[in-house]
Amino acid sequence: MSTDTNAATAAFATERGALPLRRLTLIGIAGSETARRALLRTPAGEIVPVSVGDAVRQAKVVAISDNALTLASRNGTATVMRLPARDAIRPAA
Repeated sequence: MSTDTNAATAAFATERGALPLRRLTLIGIAGSETARRALLRTPAGEIVPVSVGDAVRQAKVVAISDNALTLASRNGTATVMRLPARDAIRPAA
C-alpha cells in the first residue's frame, strides 16, 4: 500500500473554507448497507466514528444512508447531514 497522496486529494484536503469548522460536519460514510459507519468532525477538530444508535452531543444517530446521516434530538427534531454531491467537488487547478 502506498502512503503517497495524489495531487487532487492533497488539494481538496488543504483547501481553505471547504468545511464549516465551527459546527459538527459529516465528512465520510463507509461500510455495507447493513453496517454503515460515518465520520463526523467536531467543532474542536476531533474526528469521531459513529454508527446508528450512537449518541452525538444532545442527539442520537438514527440513520446512515450512502450519502447522509440523520440525528434525532431529545425533543424529536431530526437533522439530516449530507455529504456534498460528487460533482460539487471541483478538481484542483
